[in-house]
Amino acid sequence: MKTLTNLMAGNADKSKDMGLIICSNCDELIDTLPTDGVKIIHSQCGRDECRGMCSREL
Repeated sequence: MKTLTNLMAGNADKSKDMGLIICSNCDELIDTLPTDGVKIIHSQCGRDECRGMCSREL
């Protein structure tokens, strides 16, 4: 799993991004986005394993 500090070290442009998009199945950090405060959004990362888990839950 990527950490926020590793992500920030590689992307100096995104240093003010406080929103995190995290996969709800594998907890992988998908992306960041600029927000007014810290926000965590759960989504699907797109890996085959996670997409398969979503279709089985429905």
